[in-house]
This record gives sequence, structure tokens and C-alpha cells, in this order.
Amino acid sequence: MKQTILRNLALISLIAVLISSVASVVAVHGLHLDYTANELRSDAHLILDLLEEALSAEELVEMGAGASAGTRITVVAPDGTVLYDNRADPAAMENHSQREEIRAAREHGRAESRRLSGTLGLRTFYYAVLLPDGIVIRFAKETHSFLSTLYRMLTLILLLVAGVLVTAVILGEKMAASITTPINHLNLDSPLDNEIYPELSPLLARIHSQNLRIAGQVQALEEQQQRLKTIAANMTEGLMLLDHAAQVIYLNPSAAHFLGIRVGETERCLGQSLWTFNRDLKLRQGVEQALNGQHAETVLEVGGGRYQVLLSPVSAEDRQKRGVVMIAVDITDKYEAEQLRREFTGNVSHELKTPLTAISSYAELLKEGMVQAEDVTGFGARIYEEAGRMIALVEDLLKLSQLDERVEVRPKAEVDLLSVAQKVVERLRPLADEKRVQLRVEGEPAMVWGDEAILFELVYNLCDNGIKYNRPSGGRVAVSCFSQGDKVVLEVADNGIGIPQAHQGRVFERFYRIDKSHSRKTGGTGLGLSIVKHAAAYHGASIDLHSAEDAGTTITIRFPALDG
Repeated sequence: MKQTILRNLALISLIAVLISSVASVVAVHGLHLDYTANELRSDAHLILDLLEEALSAEELVEMGAGASAGTRITVVAPDGTVLYDNRADPAAMENHSQREEIRAAREHGRAESRRLSGTLGLRTFYYAVLLPDGIVIRFAKETHSFLSTLYRMLTLILLLVAGVLVTAVILGEKMAASITTPINHLNLDSPLDNEIYPELSPLLARIHSQNLRIAGQVQALEEQQQRLKTIAANMTEGLMLLDHAAQVIYLNPSAAHFLGIRVGETERCLGQSLWTFNRDLKLRQGVEQALNGQHAETVLEVGGGRYQVLLSPVSAEDRQKRGVVMIAVDITDKYEAEQLRREFTGNVSHELKTPLTAISSYAELLKEGMVQAEDVTGFGARIYEEAGRMIALVEDLLKLSQLDERVEVRPKAEVDLLSVAQKVVERLRPLADEKRVQLRVEGEPAMVWGDEAILFELVYNLCDNGIKYNRPSGGRVAVSCFSQGDKVVLEVADNGIGIPQAHQGRVFERFYRIDKSHSRKTGGTGLGLSIVKHAAAYHGASIDLHSAEDAGTTITIRFPALDG
């Protein structure tokens, strides 16, 4: 803006000086022309006044020769012959009868004319007077033409222009500073609070309006960005953006975990190559495929977990550079569940096949009459026993299925765990006596919110295992119920054979048996502790297992206590 002010001011000053200079030259030149013409007329009038005194032409010329400096006097005879000229030799001069001023003087008595010399740049004024004897006296005076006058004054004009320009620049600097300083110090954040030229008020109002609009848009963008960050930060899936060189542009905490990066160090990953953190060949192939414009999918094993990695290409507006959006989904639980499902299917098939095979074999022997009469009852008992095992297995599977789906067969209610434990002990008393195991229950009333039938199954399976996997003699199983802070504790302890350390992490899996031959002898289905685990989860309870070989096992289940 400052340069514009200086440039415009200098241009205006230059134009003004040029116009005024030309106008001055024109005015001066015009005045000079008028002065020259008047001076020439004065000389002529002087001669005419002398003529009235009856002087001869020669005498008049001699008397008026010095009438005015620079005045040329020429006497022309009636035939146009030059009789006298005070500047040139009359004999060498041409006939003047056709000169404009001579002819006009002969017609009108007096005449004026002006002629311009193109070579000398001079303008000549002529004034001719006709005398009674036919002689014409012509007076002439030379003066500079307009262009000649302008050229003579050019140096002065240039000096004037230079002076004006210098003055304009100096004044322009000060003027521009006085104009631009308030503008440069405008508070654009609060434009309406500025005290400045009234002409800028509409502009400041528009800036204020634009500020409000921009602030609203920025706030909306920040809120949207914050929402996206919050969503991405709380995603369980890993989200990562890569540029065309496979450098990390963005990654959320789940993606950082996928790459093995500690929380709080994600910023250092930005701008670095993905291969700095993971060099898996399948991942590299997937990224290269996505950079070539194709979708890719692969499964990787990272840090003991399994991840399904989805890669999609992202093109810029010019479609010349591509990026990659990568989503890593933790499918460890899904994979393990699938493995468990397959294992479960195999176990169920095996567990059902064994009694069915036995039943089929016994039935076939009976059908073919290959069993003696006295052995028929024994074969029937074995068929009945195997059928009972199948029924127990199916019932346990149904219970597990219901617990898996968290289906509430009956509405929950307040249940006293001590009362449930006492009922279980009474039910298992004959089995305990048969196995010569001491079975007792102790504690205090402990109220929980739950399904009494499921809780009965939970306690029953714990006690049943404690009895079946105990010592041949001198075995003990103790059931305790008590409150502990905001928890209700159920504890079942025995002094039986115990569980080896290597098996303690898997005893709650379906069909898992430590000693399969011993389990079959006891008639177990392999689902008891799995039912216990799911029943506890159904009631929001936690399970702790403490066991040592030949020392016994203690299983502690902590239920949420009832409020109040």
C-alpha cells in the first residue's frame, strides 16, 4: 500500500508539473508574441507620425531605423522592387510584390502576417503600410517559435520536475506512513474495536463477520477432529495411515500395541517407515498390493496374538500418489474360540462315541445270542450304565449351553449360599460315606443375587470333584460360606490328590481331564469344572484355584454381596 501511495503521488505530481510547465510555456510564448506584435505596430505608428511631417521615405527610414532593437525595415517600390532593407542588400533581394503582407497592404493600406521558419525554429511578424506614393514600408521582427521556446525552457522544466519528484517522495513517505501506520496496527481479531478512518468501517465490519464465520468453522472442524480422535483412540481395532512410501502418518493406541510400541511413544513413530517396527513378509506384500491400488487381507501372529489385517488403497486428488489405510483386528479370542469349538466338537464326538460303542457292542452280542443266560443281567447293567453316562453328558452340555448364552431360565432372586451348600452336602452324603470322605459345611448365612438351581450345580460339582478325587481313606471336604467386605465367599477345600501345576491353567476347560482313565472310572463327564466356571461368570463372580499334588485343592469363589 505504501508503494502504491508513493507511486500515485509521484505520478500525479509529475503530471501536474508537466501540465503546468506546458501551460506556462504556452502563456509566456503567447504573451511574448503579443508583445512582439505590439512592438512592431508601435514602430509602424512612429513612422506614420513622421510621415505626416512630409518627410521623404528615405528620411523616414533613417529616422525609424533604431525605433526598436531587432526590427527589420524594408522599403518596397510599387513594382515590388526592394528599395531599402536595413538587414540585407536590396540588390540581392527578390521581388516582393507577391508577398502576402505587401499585397494585403496595397489592398487595405495596412496589413499583418506571420510566417514560421522550419529550419531556424523562428517566427517572423510582418507589418506593412502603404504610402501615398505607392511605396510600401514593411516592418519585420523575429521571435522564437513555441517549440523553440519550450526547448529553451526544457532544462528549467526538468529541474523543476526533479525537484517536485524529490519533494513528492519525501512528502509521500510521510503521508504514506501517516496513512498506513494506523492500518498496520489494526487489531484484526477485534476489528470493530479499532478507531480508524470512517472509510474503512465497512471493511472492518466485513472482517468481523468473516472472523465470526471462520471461528465457527474452525470450532466445528476442531470438534469433528476431536470426535474422530476420540473414536480412533477408543477403537479396539488398530487404525493406521501410511503414505506412498509406507511411512506412518497416523496410528491409534491399538495400532501402536499391534506394532509393539509403548503407550505415550506413538508420536515418535510418525514419519518413520512401517518396516522399522514390523518386517513381516506377509504385511509387506499386503502394503505393496494396496499401494498398487488393490485391497489386501492377511492374518499375522504378533506378540502371542492373532490379528486380521485389512489394507485398502487411498488415492490423492491427482491420483498420482497413493496411501494405505490399515486396520488390524485382534482375532485372538475368536481364533481361540474356534479352536475350542473344534476341540469341543471332537471331544463331544469322542465322549458320545465311547458309550455308544459300548452299548452297540453289548446289544449286538445280545442280538446274536452270544451271551449266556446268567450274563444277560450283567450286560443289561453295563448298557444301563453307559446310557446313564450319555444322559449325564447331554445334561451337562445343555447346562453349559444355557450358561454360555447367558439365558435366564428363571428370574434371579436372593439366595443363601450356606443353605445351598447344606442341601448339596445332604445330597452327596451317601457318596461321601461310600468313598469314606468326611464332608462338612460351615459358615454363616451369605446372601447373593442369583439362580438357586445354577448355584446348586456350582457347589455340587465342586463337592463332587472333591469327593471323587480324594484319598482312598481319611479324605476331607470342607465347604465354607462367609462375608468378606463387599463380597460373599464360597470356599471348597479338600485334602485329596491335588492338581499338578502344569494342569491348573486348563482344568476349567471343557472335557479336560488330568488322568483320563481315573476320570472314566469315577464316571465324570469332564464338564464339571467348566460348568463351575460358567456358573460363576453368570453371577459375576471370580474364581481362585490353589492346589498342590498330594496336598489337596482349595477353590474360592467370590460373589458380589447384596447392597444393604
